[in-house]
Amino acid sequence: MGGERVTRTEWLHIAAPLVAAMGVSMALVCYALASGKPWSRHVVIAIFTLIIVYAAMLGTLNLIHRAIMWRALINGVLFGGASIWYFYLKSNVVAYFRALSDR
Repeated sequence: MGGERVTRTEWLHIAAPLVAAMGVSMALVCYALASGKPWSRHVVIAIFTLIIVYAAMLGTLNLIHRAIMWRALINGVLFGGASIWYFYLKSNVVAYFRALSDR
């Protein structure tokens, strides 16, 4: 995990819940984007929020190494910020989702 060796049990206890939640969320995003649901962009942001909260929580409880926590926080903020820009600030994308909402 994060470049460090861990046992299968450690991985299952720490990473598996996040991986499962991410898998469900990504499937939901795929469905929503493919079927033109206006709420799909909110789920994308929820994914990055989940990563940030999960990393902060595990790091605060000393269940993961600080380096892993910081890597997850930085990635979550950077990619989450890029997603916020794309889905909420880029004019053509905002117009697309506004049109979806008006249907």
